[in-house]
Parts: sequence; structure tokens; C-alpha cells
Amino acid sequence: MHLIRPNLRHHCPTAYTATGSTIHTNDNRTILDACSGAIACPLGYGHEYILARMTEQAQKLSAGYRTQFLNLPAEQLADRLCRKLDYAGAFFVNSGSEAVEAACRTAIQYWDEVGLPKKKHILSRTISYHGSTQASLTLSGHWPRRRGVCNPAQRPTLPTPYCYRCPYGKTPKSCQLACAQALEVELGEVGSDAIAALLIEPITGASGAAITPPAGYLEKIRDICSRHDILLIADEVLTGLGRTGSWLAMEHGDVKADISVLGKGLNAGYFPFSCLLVSETIKEAIELGTGLFSYGHTHSNHPVGAAVGNAVLDVLETEALVELSASRATIIESHLRRCMETSDLIGDVRGKGLFWGLEIVRDKRSKRTFPQRANVAEKLVGHALEKGLNLYPASGFAAHEHGDALIFAPALNTPQTVLEDMLSLLDEVIRSAPYDLRRESLHD
Repeated sequence: MHLIRPNLRHHCPTAYTATGSTIHTNDNRTILDACSGAIACPLGYGHEYILARMTEQAQKLSAGYRTQFLNLPAEQLADRLCRKLDYAGAFFVNSGSEAVEAACRTAIQYWDEVGLPKKKHILSRTISYHGSTQASLTLSGHWPRRRGVCNPAQRPTLPTPYCYRCPYGKTPKSCQLACAQALEVELGEVGSDAIAALLIEPITGASGAAITPPAGYLEKIRDICSRHDILLIADEVLTGLGRTGSWLAMEHGDVKADISVLGKGLNAGYFPFSCLLVSETIKEAIELGTGLFSYGHTHSNHPVGAAVGNAVLDVLETEALVELSASRATIIESHLRRCMETSDLIGDVRGKGLFWGLEIVRDKRSKRTFPQRANVAEKLVGHALEKGLNLYPASGFAAHEHGDALIFAPALNTPQTVLEDMLSLLDEVIRSAPYDLRRESLHD
């Protein structure tokens, strides 16, 4: 095979067709996708309305270079997003990684425009994933993916609000938000003169399987950034546009970032397309300064991608899917917690809306992890696939790059009967997993 696979020693099934939440493989298997691919297909596969709008735009205007021509779909989408999410400007690129880099560069440019050119450093957190480019991965606390690529000296320093394994040994009732206060402590030590922005995932994605901050955390972080003249960048590539039961995950803390980054929720898996949204303060500083926003790529502000984004917004609004995501959270959480109570493998259940993580442990009482070499999350995903269920693995987020979790994140428009089938299959996977792992001498 000439196609370079992510793991050259492993053969994935070949997907042949897909509709809704069902994937058909070339060996005649039917798979229910309970994680929306890489949590990147929130409206399922083969959505006729999105495909029609995409095809229609490709026939009208298939491309347009941003410095030569504007295009109506991009202008319309920017206007809709800014009005709905209360931002002043939008710029479109091709991937979450690119959008994160664009956000960081915009933060640095903002401070340069207002006469503070020394503010160039971006802070980030120890459990996080912001992309696969060199810069975005360097800002990420996804240790398995950083290995052999990033300079170990350039690493995130701020703690993630990981209540199940609190780095301070506290509980949510007693912690007084020590994880947020750590930002204040670090700024007291190094100062804020060189800090341009803090980059966070409101709820962690691939790095930590839906690690959700305690009440008050987002508000505290917002307050500290504002007091120290640091921009707050919210990486909502995975969480944005309904995944967590709100249009933006930052809304769970009733706060707004200076820059928000959208991706998977905006393109729904139909076109490589992402976005950064900037506040009025940032947009005005650039307009009154150099007037130049020079960052971009050949296919930035792509008309077909923008047509997809507009179609996605149409579907989200018409079918009230953000509200549906919120209303389904209670049912899913109750089901997953019942599963946790009856399983000796699940140590923690966390998440919001239609985005949930199940942390897998070797011992529930001590929270002991499986050894990293065991690749338990990957093995469980393989077991699930054999039973007809697609789940997403997360690993390396606990101490010493240990830690395993499964992500359950079905499409927002998954029919209720299909959602119930997914949960039943998940139960079966978890019930059978201890036997499978004992057989491989991993579980005792």
C-alpha cells in the first residue's frame, strides 16, 4: 500500500459509504459512529442539505484568492457568526491548527499595534491539544504527540482543572480554584510584560477526554487575564457550535474570550475549514494601526468552505440542535454513571452536552492507571470496533504520560433510537472489556 497510514504497523478498516451515524466498510461491516470521527462530524455523514449547498457554490465560484476578491459566502458567514456569538471580525482558514496559529499571531499583532511589542509569549496548559503544526503542538500539553517533535524546554506550564486527579490534592468543594489561581502565581513570578495571551480549551478534547472545569474556573481565568492585560484565546475547534450544549463552551462560565477559534463544529467534516473570531478592541486596534491582517493561506476565506459553514448554521438553527445537545446531556450522563457504578474499569465520567469522556483505570479506589505500554485506550477502541461501535481514544494525560480514556461524542442530530443503540453497545464493550484485558494480563 502506498498510502501512508497514521500507524504503518496497523491496518484500519476501509470505510466505503456512510450516512447519518452509520459507516459501512468494504468488508461488509456496519459501524455506529459514536464519536463523530475525530469529533469532527457533528451533523453525521451524507447530509443532503449541506451537500447541495456545497455543490451549488462549487458550480458558482469554486475558489477565490483573498487578496484579489471577496466572496459572498464568506462575507455572509462572517456576519452571521459575529452577530450570533458577539464578535467584531471573522477570518477563515483551513484547519484547527491553522486557526490556532492565526489566533496567536493576531494576539501578538494586537499588542504590537498598541505599542507593546514585547508581549509575544503565549501561555497554555499542561493537558491540552491545539494542533499538529510545530507551533500549535509546542503550545499543546499532549505528551504522546509531542514526543520526538517538540523541544522539551518549550512546554505548557499552567495546570489544567483536572478535578479527578487534582494536581493540588484538593476536592472541588475545598480547592478555591487553585488551578486558576496558578495563573496569578506564575504572573507574580515572571510578570506579564512579555505575555500576549493565554490559550485554553474550555473543555479539553483529544488530550484529556472532556476534562471539564469546576464552577467559577472560567470566570476566574477571565478576571486574571483582564487585570494583567493578557488576551484570552478560547480554542473551541472541538467544542464550538453545539457540541457541549451551548453555542460556545465558554458560555458555561458566562464569559467571553478575546479571540475564539472554531473548526470541527463549523465545517462538520464536509470541507477543510476553520475560523477565528476577534473582539471589537482587537479589530479596531488593527484598523487604526497598520490596517493589515497579513496572516493567511492560499485557500483562506474559501467560498465553498464558507458555503458549508452557512449550511451548517442553517441546520443547527432550523433543527434546534444546540438545544437538543443540552437536553440530551442528562440522559447520557445518567446512563454513563450507571455504567461506571457497575464497572471496575471506569474511574470517572465527565463532560457536557454530547461530549463525554470515560476514564479507564486499573484500580478505582486508588485511581491507579494502566501502564503506558499497554495501550489500553487503543485496545478498547479496537474491541468496540469489533462489536460495531466507533469510539475515540485519549491517553497520556495522567502522571508520567499514563492515563486512558474513551470519548463518546455522537452527532448532534443522532436519532434517539440510534443513540440508545450506541449506549447499549457501549455497555457491552465495557462489560466485556475486563475479560478481554485479563486475557491480555493487563487487568487484575
